[in-house]
Amino acid sequence: MRRAGLGAVVCALFASAGLGLGCSPPPAASPNSFTEVYAQVIGPRCSNPYCHFYGIGLRIGAMDMSSRVRAYWNLVDQPVTGPSCALMGTRVVPFQPETSIMYRKVSPTPPCGSRMPADTTTLLTTQATVFSGAALSSDQLQLISNWIAEGAQNN
Repeated sequence: MRRAGLGAVVCALFASAGLGLGCSPPPAASPNSFTEVYAQVIGPRCSNPYCHFYGIGLRIGAMDMSSRVRAYWNLVDQPVTGPSCALMGTRVVPFQPETSIMYRKVSPTPPCGSRMPADTTTLLTTQATVFSGAALSSDQLQLISNWIAEGAQNN
């Protein structure tokens, strides 16, 4: 009992000196974190064997989003590739959702190519390159916009 009390005092002293040294729990992830963007949008809507997956070829943008780590590194500060959007800008520009091609591609009027996400059934049966999926909800669009506006952190 006495030992636990001493540990709390030591942590309080270190914390007051600005040297947390692992005494306090890490801050909670922002509700607009990339973890949430991946869990609510990218994972269920964009990463599947027919769209943005491991081994994707250049003809479909070469954007692997098969895991949270791969998705982040393929999005933030990466140039747009692929036949319809090459040289159109950057996939995700931290602090700038309106100039981020990722955000604009899921918005009602994309700057290039097809609106995302695509419907895999339509994609497989017709190989159509027009928007064929269900639009993201306003909450999902806002989540992506907020994450980018807050700096597009890998959190």
